[in-house]
Amino acid sequence: MLLNKLSTVAIPLIFLIYLTTCSDANAPKYIAPASAITLYSSSNLLGHTVNPECNPGGTTSCECTASDVALNSNADYGIVTANSNETNTWVNAIGTKQFLESFPNGTNISLGTYKYSYQVKLPNTPLADITQRSNPQAVHLMIQLWDGRNALWNANKWTAEAAIYWSLNPWESTYGKLFIYTTNLQLYNTGITITPDNQWHTFELIANFETRKYVSITIDGQTIDLTNIDLCLVEHTDWGNEVAINITTESESTYPGDATCSTIFTWSTYFRNIQFIKI
Repeated sequence: MLLNKLSTVAIPLIFLIYLTTCSDANAPKYIAPASAITLYSSSNLLGHTVNPECNPGGTTSCECTASDVALNSNADYGIVTANSNETNTWVNAIGTKQFLESFPNGTNISLGTYKYSYQVKLPNTPLADITQRSNPQAVHLMIQLWDGRNALWNANKWTAEAAIYWSLNPWESTYGKLFIYTTNLQLYNTGITITPDNQWHTFELIANFETRKYVSITIDGQTIDLTNIDLCLVEHTDWGNEVAINITTESESTYPGDATCSTIFTWSTYFRNIQFIKI
């Protein structure tokens, strides 16, 4: 995660931000072949799980448990909430749909190119005011490939991850900007900015797990070519021997001011119309 500061309280920068942008928005758009197969869709996150990422980036010392995050499914959208108990903690709520060894249609997980899309909505506009508890750090989405037994490639206990980071902390200069994670968990500026509001926004991410490169990102119809950008690789020596793909819907509350989480923030993000496609 991108960690910066709240008001005048500075914290260490954990990940370097690439302030250079990707290719021009007028570059040729990626066109999915006719053989594209929809592997999964959901209107409201029903059947998804949620887990806490406590103390993102290691800059706080506050306790966190599974009860500090929540996922709710309404009729036509789902809600992922970080710090649902509104306590002195800092947490990223990771909503997840996992595909273990195969997809719902029975096909085995394989390398290749995948497209992950959804719509996202903020419940309120972020505000640089500590009296407003409902304030975010970021909204994330991720496609994560885990090959625990080197069945598909020589992963050697490393995940391959394609991920979007929408920066939403109103105290930060990156407010509203869209990034992707790349090598060594660095954030790469896509050049897209969405001024946070209360409208639905459409996110789409395409990544090639054969080459472990991004293909493109599309936000509200604006496509940026990412074909020269590496996916992020993360080591997990304690994970099992399974082959799995996880797609996430993540909601992170604002950094709480200092290492003891003296300021309480909570954050909910609305998600709908999730689609995961092999192309």
